[in-house]
Amino acid sequence: MKKVLLVCFDNLGDLVFTSAIARSLAADPHIKLSLLCKDYTAKLGFLLPGVTQVFAADPFWDRAPNRKKGKLANFIKCLITVREQRFDEAIIVGTHWQSALALKLCGIPRIFALRGKKNSWLVSSAFPAPSRTEPVVQGILAAFQSVLPFKTDGFTSLDPKSFPSYERPDVLKDKNIVVLHAFAGSPNRCAPLTLWVDLARALTLQGYHVLWTGIPIETLRIRQAFPKEWNSSHFVDTWAQDLLQLAWIWSEAKLFVGHDSGPLHVANALGVPVLGLYLPGEPKRTFPQGVAASLMIHKATPLELSIEEVLRGSLSLLGQDKYG
Repeated sequence: MKKVLLVCFDNLGDLVFTSAIARSLAADPHIKLSLLCKDYTAKLGFLLPGVTQVFAADPFWDRAPNRKKGKLANFIKCLITVREQRFDEAIIVGTHWQSALALKLCGIPRIFALRGKKNSWLVSSAFPAPSRTEPVVQGILAAFQSVLPFKTDGFTSLDPKSFPSYERPDVLKDKNIVVLHAFAGSPNRCAPLTLWVDLARALTLQGYHVLWTGIPIETLRIRQAFPKEWNSSHFVDTWAQDLLQLAWIWSEAKLFVGHDSGPLHVANALGVPVLGLYLPGEPKRTFPQGVAASLMIHKATPLELSIEEVLRGSLSLLGQDKYG
């Protein structure tokens, strides 16, 4: 067996895009595939096709959302563990020279990466990074095609069969869930909260159970602004304990509506129809590229977005032609 380490030190959405690389590697029965990623994304690592082992450490040169930069000591401990595995190859879906140096120190004989300003001398081959105007999955597959065992289509996929045996809480049993993710990394590209509330009300009238998702400090804004409109059954953080459990309940939804962010891409890769709001985002590059249906609304600013087009797109993905 050839031991291959797939490396993605970027954030959640980028890890989902990397699933296409994992799918090609997993198709080779002679490859044992492992993953090295940020700590907060690690639990979703086992959902990537073929991944049997996950190593996690927050890089000391970067920070994950709502987290500090990783500590060098913890990163080195992780590298020591990786080195003990004696990998034959590593594929780094990224351009940072720090990633390349880390893998070289792990003694991995063949290292492949996207070409950055300083990493070429540290790796066996550095391939041209994809253009920012082409679909990201298609771009990374094309970049690494010479070292991938099989050609695969440019879509993302996560394996829902890899979830633990979760069960819906009683308050969500037999509910037609629609997940709303009203937040993003930058408030400047978020639709107004009033629009999200109007959408939630309209979908409720259609018989759907709205499930607000986000970190507690985000969903607290909705709780405080509308203390009597939605009870605890409408907030996923009242019972989901970690990102893996969050992803599972997203996979149970009839629809996921959110900004261009990691959760949107996780849901779509799990087979959930998604409506993505790109305000403005990079629509040509990071549009939803999962296995399920999707729609994208692109605007130059959040204020250009209307509730009518968001509701129309939502109902279309839910199989309804019109409101009412």
